[in-house]
Amino acid sequence: MARDMPDWMRVLLNGAVLVVLWNHLWFQDLASRSLLEASEDGSAPTQATFAILALAMAAALRRLGPERLRPLATWPLGLCAGWLGVTVLASIEPSLSIRRAMLLAIAAMLSAGLLVVARSPRQFALTLGGSALVILLASYAAVALVPNLAIHSGFDVNSDPSHPGLWRGIFPHKNEAGAAMVILVIVGLYVAAAASRVLGWLVVLLAAGFLVAAGSKTALLLAPVILAITALCRVFRGTLSRTLLLLGPVVVFSLVSIGSVVVPAIQDRLGAVMTDATFTGRNEIWAFALDNILIRPLRGWGYGAFWMTERTMYAGSEQLSWVNTANHAHNAYLDTALMMGLPGLVLTLVAVMLMPLRDIQAVAGGRDLDPATMLFVRLWFLGLASASFETVLYNGNNATCCMFMMAVFGLRLRTRNRLAPD
Repeated sequence: MARDMPDWMRVLLNGAVLVVLWNHLWFQDLASRSLLEASEDGSAPTQATFAILALAMAAALRRLGPERLRPLATWPLGLCAGWLGVTVLASIEPSLSIRRAMLLAIAAMLSAGLLVVARSPRQFALTLGGSALVILLASYAAVALVPNLAIHSGFDVNSDPSHPGLWRGIFPHKNEAGAAMVILVIVGLYVAAAASRVLGWLVVLLAAGFLVAAGSKTALLLAPVILAITALCRVFRGTLSRTLLLLGPVVVFSLVSIGSVVVPAIQDRLGAVMTDATFTGRNEIWAFALDNILIRPLRGWGYGAFWMTERTMYAGSEQLSWVNTANHAHNAYLDTALMMGLPGLVLTLVAVMLMPLRDIQAVAGGRDLDPATMLFVRLWFLGLASASFETVLYNGNNATCCMFMMAVFGLRLRTRNRLAPD
């Protein structure tokens, strides 16, 4: 039988989950030579943290009633999860895939649980705002007090000539910091609309300032695009217009990324208008990923069993030596095909691209988007757009992935159970 939870327990649990999902590796030393080694064992502190939060969230869901998550049991999500399970068992490293898939499952449960544990939109917004301030104030303090652990330098083992001086705060890399700041800008706008203008705009300003200092090109590019496109969804409310608005940019980003490798004409055109048509060497990684997708096109290599493993890092390819040390493909669609094969990619696109689009129209077809739905739409669109340049799908260690899952779940729950008023 479902029972109530006191507000302090709800806020404490959700706050802890949000902080961990946004960043669970504080103050990583990028000068450590251990970062050059294969990482098949994973991080013990990360595993312990997620395990503790999983137990706490499971207890909360049991107390509140797990049937509240029943609307998430849809056939697209079920098929996606089922195929992921098949490819985990068929992995070239089954034990490695199983361990990493367990972390993903925990992250998915935590992302969904946030929506159930929150008592109301206002409580959810205030918890988001408070958690955002923890991340932001800690990051600014880190830059001021321990700059060697919060600012990129030439001593980083994988240092890029353009990285020294860029802020990363408590995050492992400036790109992760940039992605988190975009999330916090979106969160701040929701907080301002649903709970507190002062707190919300404070989060927005602090996150935007840190985003500029981090200098993450992808995040700086995507932030205005996401805000502009989702704002237009308030104006154009029809199914066709919203579909074109939300999926059109995703198609364009895929064409300029993967298309630059597959179609030479696209590369030539990009080279005429861009100073870095190689996307800082990512096209070499994309070409390497495409070659390996074709080796195992149906079932893939297995979840988490390709990058940063001994098979990839020490494969002996001198021409691609730096590519072999990449920790992901910098493209979520390619990484999905690498892990789950082409069938897994198709199922994923149906489950996390087409079905949420249908849910958006089911919740707000022909009408304006309320603050909660707008939050989910922005986070969902952020995930889809980021996927062309970063690995943000099926990555439980990634803040954008966790917020993307929360958005997908949130849109589904909104079609069945509108959030309770304050």
